[in-house]
Amino acid sequence: MQSLTRCLVILLFIAALAVPAAAAENRYGYITVQSVDIALANQDATVTLNYTIDEGIQLLVQFLGMSDLRTKVLTIANFENAEIMEIDMDHAVIRVAGAGLDYGDGAYWFPKHDFGAVIPLMTVSSPQDSRTFVNMSEFPRGMGYFRA
Repeated sequence: MQSLTRCLVILLFIAALAVPAAAAENRYGYITVQSVDIALANQDATVTLNYTIDEGIQLLVQFLGMSDLRTKVLTIANFENAEIMEIDMDHAVIRVAGAGLDYGDGAYWFPKHDFGAVIPLMTVSSPQDSRTFVNMSEFPRGMGYFRA
């Protein structure tokens, strides 16, 4: 009986991993994105991704480990040089080295950026400004800012 239960749990997990993300939704696999906050400081960015995990999958993620969750979170964020600093069942904090372009003399540019899912609420903050976007799969146009 235990081996049958284990097989069913593993099959359920594999089925959940196979679910593709819908391009027009705030879902990626078993993750539903709630919001993204990007804090810019010089060339680096701290990205906080808030999400929920499908109820049936939460136990599997805890049981089998965070490896697949880490991969999915990085795919949603879609940054090069991204490093997960903290990850939990409802959020992840990611450090992105070199997210902003250094124009010299303390001036920086955070370029347009595409995400791997629709972000229902996105806030991008620099030392001088904060911009909020609703239901976007990209940060449009880019944003200039200065060293604090």
